[in-house]
Amino acid sequence: MRPTKHAQGTLSHPLNQILGTEASVRVLREILLSDIPIGIAELARRTMLQASGLPAVCARLEDLGVIETVGRGRSRQFRRTQRSLLVDSLVNVFTAERTRAQVVMSDIRQRVQSMALRAAWIEGPVARNQDRPEDPIVIVALANADAVESVRTMLWGQLLPIQEAHDVSIELRVETEADLVAADESRIFDLEAAIPLTGAPPIELARPRASELAPSRARRHKDVDANLLRMAAAISERLRTDASLIEQALAYIDRRARTASPNEQLDLREWKNVLSIMSVPRVRRLLTEDSARGRRLRQSFPFHGALTPDERKRLSRADEAKP
Repeated sequence: MRPTKHAQGTLSHPLNQILGTEASVRVLREILLSDIPIGIAELARRTMLQASGLPAVCARLEDLGVIETVGRGRSRQFRRTQRSLLVDSLVNVFTAERTRAQVVMSDIRQRVQSMALRAAWIEGPVARNQDRPEDPIVIVALANADAVESVRTMLWGQLLPIQEAHDVSIELRVETEADLVAADESRIFDLEAAIPLTGAPPIELARPRASELAPSRARRHKDVDANLLRMAAAISERLRTDASLIEQALAYIDRRARTASPNEQLDLREWKNVLSIMSVPRVRRLLTEDSARGRRLRQSFPFHGALTPDERKRLSRADEAKP
């Protein structure tokens, strides 16, 4: 967008300055809705912004009179100020924003759970918290092969009122267990980040038991390892210039931990420990480490937003280009 030709005064239009950038909005949302002061490190984790740029954002918002500093030096934190008449109104706006999302998710969950489905979940950009205005809420239901159409009809009848009442776009897909077992690596990423609505998490349904693996799938297991290593290498390279991916991964772990199975909880706890105490260079080395631990952790790495779906597909097909 080009710079505006005619400026507007701050006295009559202060929100132009207060809400002028996405970084400001993210920071304000977390500080104004928090009952306790927040430090830079925690603010970076919550907003998924680089910590190095947050002091300047906070300083500007403090100059504008909507937040204030508590403490000094490394113990410095930020909280909402009580001196601005706009703060209460901004808190109400952010509260309404959060409440709307919670109501939509609650309505979806209730509608889905009212049906006798084997499993259902949300996947795609909404599940990864990376959706744009045009992205739908992708709801996937698991059904037997002979019941796909009937489940689609009945479930859509439950979801249509939500779409109309909340002005959201919903995409419904009904799949069978065979669809999950045949999932490629790009889809596996989506299934790992999915939000379960009813039944088992889809990633557990997509992982065939070791005792059921046919000899012909041993080669596929090696291919999966190779694909994950290529993706890990790409993420490692991206970390070289964008350390904020660490904060994004920690935020994903916090979201995922709410619905993860006990086994997945262990993997998430290990990743959280790794990302919290290791330097970026050490994390980069671990991602591509040729060791039992490296291979095991690559099965569940939390950098889902680091690569686009197209990038993941391109990397997963790298073997196909080999002679």
